[in-house]
Amino acid sequence: MPLLAPLTSGSTLRAGVFLVVGGILLGAYVVLVVGFAQMAADPTVPTAAVVALVAVTAVIALAPVALRPVHALERHAARALLDADVPPEPAPSPNARARGAAWYLLHLATGGIATFAVLGAVPMGVALLVWQLDRGELLRAPLGILAGLPPVLAVPVALVLVTVPAYVVAGLRAVLRRAATTLLGPSAAERIAALEASQRRLAARNRLARELHDTVGHALTITTLQAAAAARAFDRDPAFARSALAAIEETGRAAVADLDRVLGLLRAGEDRQDRDDDAPVRTLADVPALVAEARRAGAEVTLELPEPAALAALAPVTSREAFAVLREAVTNALRHGGRRLAVSVQVGDGGLELRVDNDLATTGRWRRRGAGRGLAGLRERVGLLG
Repeated sequence: MPLLAPLTSGSTLRAGVFLVVGGILLGAYVVLVVGFAQMAADPTVPTAAVVALVAVTAVIALAPVALRPVHALERHAARALLDADVPPEPAPSPNARARGAAWYLLHLATGGIATFAVLGAVPMGVALLVWQLDRGELLRAPLGILAGLPPVLAVPVALVLVTVPAYVVAGLRAVLRRAATTLLGPSAAERIAALEASQRRLAARNRLARELHDTVGHALTITTLQAAAAARAFDRDPAFARSALAAIEETGRAAVADLDRVLGLLRAGEDRQDRDDDAPVRTLADVPALVAEARRAGAEVTLELPEPAALAALAPVTSREAFAVLREAVTNALRHGGRRLAVSVQVGDGGLELRVDNDLATTGRWRRRGAGRGLAGLRERVGLLG
């Protein structure tokens, strides 16, 4: 029956242990206060000595209120003994320390109430039951007016006194479980900050995935075209074939290095995934190298670039993302277009203009089944730059 649940539930016993610990701690503070009050009332004790002793003891006694290890211990105790759904430990902050201190004080207060109920009501109830069997003078004074109750009333009153602490503990447990979420967990602002950090990490993971797609996809396109060119020229132009094979090796090594870098960032943990210095370092200054790769793959590429000073004046993130856009455009042109490409980069007062023109394919190119992410990735990159 729910009415009798506090008397039979193990959760009541565990909560009682938690509360009694708080009551014992509160008792230590009460003993200190009473002791110092008696010292202060004693004219033979120097006032300066009392003040100094009180100050030192106060610092020691109040230290647990602000110590993080104490808050962590309270958090574990609330999970184990109160079955409280305590959120993850909040980040260190004055607000978190204040809420931890409030929980510690609440633990002391509720522990004092529960301990008073256990130590006051239970012995009184047991004594009242014993009084019904043996009306010795030893129990008359502690029982007071209860000693005059007739047995028909004394037994029910004794049973109430013995069982009421279980209901007090159950009620205090409910109060503490409700307060644990607010006082031991993160505040609303901290939850918002954690959510924003999670979103940044997710965005960083998406950026790494997009970069891996672009880098490895470009490398595979280049190596495939170079392998095809080497196969065609193997008999009639061995030197060109060897050059193409060397380019395949170089491109493969670069792709493996990029893959290792991205996997290393993912293995390094979430703390590094939202850092800008982990971003790809290739910028518009590397466009000539990109064009050289395409030429080694057999494409006829013309390149038009502004002065180096104009490229250097661009924001690093703009230059980085612009290079990624060009790389994806060149990769798509090599996959699906003809051999001739025209790559143009223009920097003007109105912004940055990137252009890649290609001939239509005159021979069959391989087509990957399914929808790719190339154009969607380009839209995302350009959209992020405004």
